[in-house]
Amino acid sequence: MTTAETLPASAAPDLVAAFKNAMRRLAASVTVVTTSKDKERFGITATAVTSVTTQPPAVLVCVNRTTSVHSILQLGTPFCVNLLHHQHVDISNAFGGFLKCDDKFAFGSWQDNEHSVPFLVDAQANLFCTVDGLFDYGTHTIVIGKVESILTTGDVAPLIYQNGGYLGHG
Repeated sequence: MTTAETLPASAAPDLVAAFKNAMRRLAASVTVVTTSKDKERFGITATAVTSVTTQPPAVLVCVNRTTSVHSILQLGTPFCVNLLHHQHVDISNAFGGFLKCDDKFAFGSWQDNEHSVPFLVDAQANLFCTVDGLFDYGTHTIVIGKVESILTTGDVAPLIYQNGGYLGHG
């Protein structure tokens, strides 16, 4: 059993470092959020994704303002949340790294829906959404996506990220 002194947040010597250290302990499913504009595809890896409500079906996605996707996601913009399968480590790395948008889509099998939004064909699930709310907070924007349609495939076998790596992968 370990013990730790509990300090008020304002008393922590390095709150940001402590926060990052604590959040490394939170396991999260890995997704790739995709959209397009003027026939150009955009996408990022995201773990800050969760359901909001079932009436209407909606998801929340936190998007860093420095990403290429951020400026594209405006009210009414269609996008897709692709829930990655545990075998999609290469796709997660491609969309989470520093590759240009065109190069990212070389990983995996992608198709476009009727709104020209790219989706991963063999994702565990594809949530096709429309931006229904935007809320700035800190370095990110909280994007509320109204779910318009869903595709699911295969067994439930998510890619999980925790403590700086993928669970079950080396």
